Amino acid sequence: MSACFALSQFGNAAIMNDERQRYAIHAAVFAALANPTRHELFHLLCEQGRGPGELAELADVSRANVSQHLSVLQHEGLARRSRVGGRVVWEVVDPRLARACALIDEVVGGELQAQATALERKVSHVS
Repeated sequence: MSACFALSQFGNAAIMNDERQRYAIHAAVFAALANPTRHELFHLLCEQGRGPGELAELADVSRANVSQHLSVLQHEGLARRSRVGGRVVWEVVDPRLARACALIDEVVGGELQAQATALERKVSHVS
């Protein structure tokens, strides 16, 4: 029996509301990372703090586009901006987020490799 089901049997609405709020926060974070460009920028920030110009160059998008995406990441509490020697630098708010990025890569990396291998086989049979 799930913890949520057990709690609902006892009518503990306060705990259920806390759970729902936590899930809503999770959903907002996942929604912020659902955009491929924003997700790429987030991964780049997980590697190290970077300026908007560097991010634009690495992601091959305009600086204006980078700024819009960084604003969303900041709004969701995933990234922050600071000044270092008069230069704007963006970074993840918590170093543990870099571990989360690595875990995502580890979990989906095998599946992506399998898909790439299958596609290569398909293309080689057509050629």
